[in-house]
Amino acid sequence: MNNALPLDSLLTYFNLSNKGIASSRWWNDLSKSEAPFIKVQQGRRCLVLFIWQDPEGDKHSSTTSSVILNVNGLTNHNTWQPSCLNRYNDSDLWFACLDINDRWRGSYSFIPIQANQSPKRVKQEDESRDAQRRWWLKVVKRQVLDSLNRAPSVASGWGLSSPLHLPNASRELGWQEWDQGKLTNLPIAENVNVTWFAEQLDNQRQCTVFSTATGKAPLVILLDGEKWGADSGMLSVLQYLTNINKLTPAHYLLIPSIDSKTRWQELSCSQLFWQAVTEQLLPQVTDRLLQSEKSITEVIVAGQSLGGLSAVFAGIYFPTYFTRVILLSGSFWWPEIERMQDPDAYKSAHPEWNKIVPKNSLADRVSNNEVSVAGLYIYQTVGNAEKQLSVYNDLHYEIFKQHGANITYEKVDGGHDWLSWRSSLINGLISLLPSQV
Repeated sequence: MNNALPLDSLLTYFNLSNKGIASSRWWNDLSKSEAPFIKVQQGRRCLVLFIWQDPEGDKHSSTTSSVILNVNGLTNHNTWQPSCLNRYNDSDLWFACLDINDRWRGSYSFIPIQANQSPKRVKQEDESRDAQRRWWLKVVKRQVLDSLNRAPSVASGWGLSSPLHLPNASRELGWQEWDQGKLTNLPIAENVNVTWFAEQLDNQRQCTVFSTATGKAPLVILLDGEKWGADSGMLSVLQYLTNINKLTPAHYLLIPSIDSKTRWQELSCSQLFWQAVTEQLLPQVTDRLLQSEKSITEVIVAGQSLGGLSAVFAGIYFPTYFTRVILLSGSFWWPEIERMQDPDAYKSAHPEWNKIVPKNSLADRVSNNEVSVAGLYIYQTVGNAEKQLSVYNDLHYEIFKQHGANITYEKVDGGHDWLSWRSSLINGLISLLPSQV
């Protein structure tokens, strides 16, 4: 956090007006600028100025006592003292300034909280790690977008967030066109809904089949498919990149997660889940495609976080179906959840935590020759800001590679973030399914 300068000096530095700060006229003028406000620094750094207007008004009329600045990958979610905005005098204006590397891409939001939700007050009653986690999960549901940021919002684990792209962030194929509104009227293929009743799982859900191909083509399974629907822009970007021959034509199967509890059960290396996919869902999808004279040549699985873990599990345990996997920020702490629940405590208790893979993890099973990754093609990414998760991805990468996996591994300047994953998913498709043109 870099708030050493007073707001009027910051505004001058960012070439913004400091006359009549927080007046109606000032807010109106500010709304014509593009937020967040970015100033390039030496040493491949940027200062980023965040400004939020409290819709309830100034200090005397608003119930907001503080505002958390929630920047994915940068804000510490495991502390009682998260980064916060500062109120300007007693006005309705809140602000903060961050120093960030100029290659960063990530989502952010503001979390206004009331006095009875302040971490200091909650901590007085229970200062345990579990209490802090419960407090965070409660207040993060209050997150709001940056109303000054006109770019399309991004789905996050807790709602919608605003995007932040710094000047030297890696190029995103197709997404710049989406963000600029150039793909809004792009004709895309019709979505076909498939009702999947999984007898083994005793549940039912609506899956979506989207195809950019007209005949035989690969099928790409997108786990957490509800995040990649039409509103996300993913389908438009897939269609656009296929149209310009950056992606090979393909069929896409979006498998949604029913709820967080079911997601945990199904994506935590569940053989039952993938049996249901291969024995019930894939035959249904094959039949639906045949109705329009389309067919499947091979199947690729793509997932992020717990879905990334599940995608690799599918490739290892169901190799006759899946030989190519896109793995984004895989949850390779599994099955030792304590590694992520309280990472600081775990590291203190296990000084060599960063050298030993979790017991009975996929990497552990591969190391012990219980299963094989030979012949499996993997495209893997993780964010530089993902800390322990980045280390666990490193460990799995090395073991997979040593045991014969054909693996491409990239680090991205971002966090555990759908904004990072959207471009990594496209890059993974290009890597594993290069265009034939």
